[in-house]
Amino acid sequence: MNIPLNIYRFIFSLFFLGFSYSNFPSTKIQYVVLGDTLSQPYFRNLSLNDTHENIKYAVIHIHGSPGSYAYEQYNNMVTALSTSGMQDSTILIAPVFPWQDNIGENNLGDDVLFWSDSEWSSGDLSRNTQSNPRPFRISSYSTIDTIYHRLVENNANLKRIVLTGHSSGSQMVVRYAAGGRAPESLSETGVDFIYVPMNTSSFLYYNENRVLNEDAEVFEFGPSPCGSANQYRYGMDNLNQYMENTGEETIINNFQHANLTYLIAQYDFGGQTSTCARMTQGYSRLARTHIYFSYLNYFYGDTVFNTHRMAEIPGASHDHGMMIFTECGKSAVFGVGSCDLYVDPDDLFNQGPIAQAESEQIVNPGQLVTISATGSFDSDGTIETYSWTQVSGPPTNIEHPDSVVAQFIMPTGEGAVGISLLVFDNEGAFGADTIEVLINQPPTANAGGDQQVGFSSVVLLDASTSVDPDGGEISFGWTQIEGAPVTVFSNDQAVATFYSPMSGETLSFQLSIIDELGLTDKDTATVYVSSLAVTGNYEKENNPISLFPNPFNSSLSIGNLSGLGFKIEEIVVYNVVGKKITEWSLLNQKNKNQSVLWDGKDESGFEIKSGLYFVRFKGSKKSTTRKVTYLK
Repeated sequence: MNIPLNIYRFIFSLFFLGFSYSNFPSTKIQYVVLGDTLSQPYFRNLSLNDTHENIKYAVIHIHGSPGSYAYEQYNNMVTALSTSGMQDSTILIAPVFPWQDNIGENNLGDDVLFWSDSEWSSGDLSRNTQSNPRPFRISSYSTIDTIYHRLVENNANLKRIVLTGHSSGSQMVVRYAAGGRAPESLSETGVDFIYVPMNTSSFLYYNENRVLNEDAEVFEFGPSPCGSANQYRYGMDNLNQYMENTGEETIINNFQHANLTYLIAQYDFGGQTSTCARMTQGYSRLARTHIYFSYLNYFYGDTVFNTHRMAEIPGASHDHGMMIFTECGKSAVFGVGSCDLYVDPDDLFNQGPIAQAESEQIVNPGQLVTISATGSFDSDGTIETYSWTQVSGPPTNIEHPDSVVAQFIMPTGEGAVGISLLVFDNEGAFGADTIEVLINQPPTANAGGDQQVGFSSVVLLDASTSVDPDGGEISFGWTQIEGAPVTVFSNDQAVATFYSPMSGETLSFQLSIIDELGLTDKDTATVYVSSLAVTGNYEKENNPISLFPNPFNSSLSIGNLSGLGFKIEEIVVYNVVGKKITEWSLLNQKNKNQSVLWDGKDESGFEIKSGLYFVRFKGSKKSTTRKVTYLK
């Protein structure tokens, strides 16, 4: 005789009522910490603490919120189990997560763990309040860990554990599948771990992106406008203690490889809330599940569907019994029969292609520039067309704008040439990228100006104010082009030196600089050698800068820095061959009269050798040099 399903459910409800199951069962799981014991009520068809040789399969069911639903949903599970033919080989465990109000109303006792609202679905700690004090607190996920371990320890022939839940309970299932630690610790036992969330109200996302338009034919994801969207339990910010201990990287990896079957009712249009973090996942539970299934492909790639699947149950609403009594429900939870409603990810959505435009960063004017889209790809199809367009900068002509590789001649001018790339896949979806190719500007050489020096003097050639407007490295070269030949030390450095001859001469030196892309500039400095002790901009007798004592053997005080008539930005000390010894930046100096103290050590902290040194005072447009002698 065929009995209608709703009548069948009613008969089984009466059966269990006859066996005096209350909304909160008397059977409890005990947790002992430092000698103190707390407990948690749970429904079961077999004791969690007894050994069972015939048990091969375990099902842990997590009720929806509030905990009073636990009894009704446990009855549903028992009814479904009995009709599956698996009751002799399956242990069914249904823990209850009470609220504080449930403690007194149901006489649960002062040893029972309790939580606030639905905190238990996120793995938060149990409560300890003034009205209901408890000696310790425990994560709800730790209670699931305990159940896993006791199932494995007491059932030697166990092959599979299924964690399933409805509504708030399904949220716990999804998050525990990512952050739960028991499956990892039991991985060597050979037990399979399976997760079946039903009609899930919200999901755990692994970056800040959420669906941009839930009414779109193909879901796209981007940054959420909701400031709390990425806060745990909806995202990965501010994880609770249990999830933090698991670790973000482990959570993301665990979930990718977890075996999950998402069941969602065709008519589950509820789940609305004032919480924007939940609503940004979709308007209803039905929408959120479809969006999340698409998000998995967006975040992980299509290999995630090797272990993740989704079925939409026709004719069902937000009702646990309407889900678990279906062929798909019993197939997913008890492993019997089959489900022909699983969604094909390829039919659900098409992921748009990813455009990646590549080129040189900076290019000389007149040079041929190659721009490439070879790094672009489409994860679920093929790229059919390419389109290159100039969007900014001095105008130029793009050759082969519809090819993977295009070219153009770099124009003259300043700034950059902006190029946009669009790629379209075989389904018409597109991806975009933009690059900027900078127009290289030539460097500007500054040989430091002309000088007047005396006979047999150490002369400093300083090109340190030469600049490359692009900020690149500059190569230096000093060449003597006039006058009696002298030996130029460090002629490939910004600062070079030489000894002036013992006769009156006019010496000219050409500075050549080259930037990283080969553009050059030149400048010339002339040095007039005479018997007069006049040194022009090199050193003046009335130079107001104080160098005391000079010579020095322990420390040199450099003072009166405001008397030069220009702002000193930097002080640099060189030796007689132009090697930099040490330096001080004065850009942030507040006291113009502040002095600098030199301890006779180089930049590495080593004491210098006795001899002649040059102290260079540099401004933005002017500079001057003084000589000091160090005596050990």
